[in-house]
Amino acid sequence: MTLSVNYAATFANVSVDSYLAFWSTSFKTADHGSSNTGGFSNGTFSGDQYAISGSGSSYAFIADSDTSNGLNYVFNPALPASSTQNHYLWGELDNVSLGQQLGGGGGSDYSLSNFVVTFGGLDLSSALGDGRVAGANDVHDVIYGLMQGNTSALESVLDNLLADYGVSTNNTFADISAALAAGPVSTVSADAVGVQALPEDLALAA
Repeated sequence: MTLSVNYAATFANVSVDSYLAFWSTSFKTADHGSSNTGGFSNGTFSGDQYAISGSGSSYAFIADSDTSNGLNYVFNPALPASSTQNHYLWGELDNVSLGQQLGGGGGSDYSLSNFVVTFGGLDLSSALGDGRVAGANDVHDVIYGLMQGNTSALESVLDNLLADYGVSTNNTFADISAALAAGPVSTVSADAVGVQALPEDLALAA
């Protein structure tokens, strides 16, 4: 699958690490519970996308699968909540979008309006039964981490993918764009596109 990084033009000279730190601070935590559960775009416990906003925050993320109903959540009332085989996500995670002003859902695709960055071609996969043991289920680790405002798992995935291009999340979006356009040392080509000039300026981009 083709790796891609789609970003607002104002972030060109911002490092991915800096953007992730900005998003994490702004999102805070979903404080996941009965009042802020997030949801799937087209289902109760499965769907093409899962999204949630931070608690008391306008910042959000969208986890997206290229496969129909490719993301799934396991809730088994017969198991204790502490069981690693309960309360976990599995499936195919291909794209993650971070930004502000979550819209959509309820049968339609989710969207974000401001400060949007999308990392595509992640190509993460996990199976039913992988549970939520750290390191054993990348799909759960990335999504659940983001729900906590923690980007570490996503950053690790990105660094592994970007290593083939001689860059990392320490580099700016512009550097990564150039590296992806030049192509990896081996395997597939990739694209990074700067888009959507924003009306506001981000302080870290100054």
